[in-house]
Amino acid sequence: MTGRGAGPAALVLALALTLATTTPAHAHAGGLTPQDHLSRVTAIDPPLPGVTARTVNHGTQLEVRNDGGAPVVVAGHEVRPGEVHRFRDERTTAPAWEVPIGASVIRGRVDTVPGPNPVWWLLGCLALAVAGWALGRRRHLLAVGVVVVTGAHAWHAVGSTLAVTGGSFAPLLLGASGVGLVAWPLAVLAVVAAARRRPAAAFASAVVGAMLVVAGIPDVDSFRFSQLPFAGPADLDRLLVALVLGGGLGLAAGGFDHMRRETPR
Repeated sequence: MTGRGAGPAALVLALALTLATTTPAHAHAGGLTPQDHLSRVTAIDPPLPGVTARTVNHGTQLEVRNDGGAPVVVAGHEVRPGEVHRFRDERTTAPAWEVPIGASVIRGRVDTVPGPNPVWWLLGCLALAVAGWALGRRRHLLAVGVVVVTGAHAWHAVGSTLAVTGGSFAPLLLGASGVGLVAWPLAVLAVVAAARRRPAAAFASAVVGAMLVVAGIPDVDSFRFSQLPFAGPADLDRLLVALVLGGGLGLAAGGFDHMRRETPR
């Protein structure tokens, strides 16, 4: 194989290994998914002293907290003073719902909000891909791109993890990170190689970009749904996803192009 052919072949091999050796990660931590509807608690009627209720985990579970002086029974479960009980209840998926709790009821509703037009976000991804490819003309700019795209992926993973209630942070973050667990350390190597002016910087940048695109593909749904399981504004999460997908694609193309131009003919 010639030097000009080694770069693309290595990149394809890295992608193939990535796809073959990793299990699909959930788009967001805890298996939560974007949607246009969200169930909310509106009141406990009549109020129970010290007892509060809310929906958690993107509206999929009802959480009852008992800070009162007497136990309460909800969905056949006794919640003692000082306890928190979370559970799924199909009744909370109705447009207007009620769940009995002791002598009272928890009232709630499901709000539906149309999602954004995904075309604008996809066009944004395309623009970021072109910008990322342009970074390939300078090795140190590739390193900057690696930091931005990797940081966006890490932020998205942490934000989706923080949106989960009742789970351990570390396992949830590992599940949300997926391919990022390999790409993040490789991103550090890419930056170090760029700082030392090593030719491997372009290859490492291309592989990081390609891996993060693979990791970010399940998040495309964030562009078309209004309610995102993310600890922060939905548009911020969409921007992070666009940086991962568009920027990652640009890094892959820019890194490969840099390798092609620096390979002796």
